[in-house]
Amino acid sequence: MAQVSIGQLGDFPEATPTRVEADGVALCVVRVGNAVHVICDDCPHEEASLSDGDFLAEDMSVECPLHGSAFNLETGNPDCPPATSAVEVFAVSMDGDNVLIEL
Repeated sequence: MAQVSIGQLGDFPEATPTRVEADGVALCVVRVGNAVHVICDDCPHEEASLSDGDFLAEDMSVECPLHGSAFNLETGNPDCPPATSAVEVFAVSMDGDNVLIEL
């Protein structure tokens, strides 16, 4: 696996899902304080961008804007139907303010 830079910590607004692409992979990035969480941006239920959804702080999840399934940022698991499949979760590391993920 290769480490890929997806931006600087300041590029990601606090508690706001942000879409980025790295090596052709669409990612949903959420910064909570100095922690950065990255999941696949594509909802597995239907073709929706999770970064267009809302961050739910109480569950540490991102809600799909189409049908309301929320995906946990740590496990990728959905909280309820209609989604039944998890999204991929990417390992994040920091090099100073540079945000790196494992692809």
